Amino acid sequence: MSLEQLTTKLTEVYLKQDYETCNKLLTPIKIELIKNNLFVPNVQSSVNPNDLVIARSILEIGATVSLNLLHMTDFSNYITQLKPFYEQKHIQPESNEKNKLLSLYLLLLLTQGDLAMFHIELENFQNYGMSIDDLEKDKFLSIPIKFEKWIIDGDFNQIYETLSSKHKFPCTEYNIFEGELLNSIRVNIATDLEKVYKELPIENLRILLFLKEISETKQFVENFHWTLENGVVYFTRKEKLVGDELAALNEVKDEKSIIRNALIYATEMERII
Repeated sequence: MSLEQLTTKLTEVYLKQDYETCNKLLTPIKIELIKNNLFVPNVQSSVNPNDLVIARSILEIGATVSLNLLHMTDFSNYITQLKPFYEQKHIQPESNEKNKLLSLYLLLLLTQGDLAMFHIELENFQNYGMSIDDLEKDKFLSIPIKFEKWIIDGDFNQIYETLSSKHKFPCTEYNIFEGELLNSIRVNIATDLEKVYKELPIENLRILLFLKEISETKQFVENFHWTLENGVVYFTRKEKLVGDELAALNEVKDEKSIIRNALIYATEMERII
């Protein structure tokens, strides 16, 4: 199929939220974009600016599709590919998806613990002509900025209440990060508890970690290699983790991998404080 036919088909299945089919179509579409010199915008190019707008829209669909499929590496790659389009002022009209996608990327950086890159990305918004005031007023970009501030300030109650109160975010993709953000703050709290307490009743620990069930708390205790005896959690590790704790946690799947990412964030936060 031609680029035009592929794009028409992509738009059709995207509107149906058939993300798996979208993902299959995106590879041949990107090949066609490269063939037509549309994959990377060039201010010196004779390419029709309207074609660049279409190319930008295709990459934005790719970013949204990747996020909904939980393909976070692909999502990051799409953001990297989109940045040159967002920085070129001659590509008009401006994208309505830009601030949404970039704010979701900022949330991803938070969940990955990449605090340094988070601030670099915020500074890069100057390339898009936005001031700090503009960022904080934007309905999309204000969200990761608030979360980052609450994490730095240790205002975990605010994060938990926002995420658990069925807060109406401007798009459903924000909910993708809910679980990882909650686990991030739990790891921050757990790290602080280890420094302050030798032991705590498991029910107290459950409340402090914003967990609903004792079974979840027991799993968390196991993940952190704490000791549980007679309903009391002892923060002395069952086994000494040699070297980098993240390497040990890397062997555990699913939610333990979330804890590994969040530990990086906790370490970075302590350095800043």
